[in-house]
Amino acid sequence: MLQRVISFFFIFLCACTTSRKSADILQISKESYCDPPTGMIPNGPVLSHNADSLLAANQHLSSKYSASSILVLYALGILEDVNQIYLLKKDSLNSVKELLLRRHINDKILLGEADISSLAAELDCEGERIDQIAKYVDDINSKRTTKFTVTSIIVGALAGVAGSVISNSGWNKGVAITAGAAAIGLGLATLNPKGRKAALTHQRNLLRDIWLQENNHDISPFIWFMLTEKRISNTGNNSLVENLKQRWIKYQFDGNANKAQHSVIFTDGGIYRASDLHNRAEMLNQLQAEIRSLAQPLNIFLRELSDYVP
Repeated sequence: MLQRVISFFFIFLCACTTSRKSADILQISKESYCDPPTGMIPNGPVLSHNADSLLAANQHLSSKYSASSILVLYALGILEDVNQIYLLKKDSLNSVKELLLRRHINDKILLGEADISSLAAELDCEGERIDQIAKYVDDINSKRTTKFTVTSIIVGALAGVAGSVISNSGWNKGVAITAGAAAIGLGLATLNPKGRKAALTHQRNLLRDIWLQENNHDISPFIWFMLTEKRISNTGNNSLVENLKQRWIKYQFDGNANKAQHSVIFTDGGIYRASDLHNRAEMLNQLQAEIRSLAQPLNIFLRELSDYVP
């Protein structure tokens, strides 16, 4: 009788696992509510990265602006405006034109600041969304593991009772074999690291743009230039994008670039395990931090601009 009970537990567990295979993947394919409305991404020509030529052509500004600030002027599209003010300041008759140039400069600066704030807000929203999904999957997997653990304890207890009650050696061995098989199955199910998964779709994938170092019209030309220009970073040796990519390989993918290259994170979407979800959330937060860090060179530029164009 006890052997039948244990067998029933094992068969029932296998049947439940099989019947729930189709439900093991959470369908979350709807586009993210964090994506900006259509037409909100500033579009424009790709900005050249010939920084040496650019700085050489504007040496007359080097006494007032740092190299990074001259590049910020270029990225904002106001380098020519500042050059014109430089020529007009000695001519009081051109005060109206100078005023118009300053207004255009201020408008461009406000747009640049808005670009940074908007993209950072989107990344913050998307990071929180993915983190919420990850925690939900974690909770389901935790409950699943608990159920398997409890069932394993029950099976072990029943096997122990059977061993002391059944005197027939043949039946005793049968119960032991059945219980052992059930325990192995439950143990493997408990140790299974995959558990419940989630299906995500993200055709707008900012992480892919960073990984491939290709702007798919997802990021404004101003921000993209700032992220990919080496002289904007603190060291000047690698761009912010290059540094971020290397950190992802080291910390999110354990130094395995090939593993990263084939990750679902850099695709249009697919099946995410809990670990993938946590990695995606962390990477979105890291990218958000890089975007917010662009406020530092912009702040330096604004301080220099206020001294030069009072």
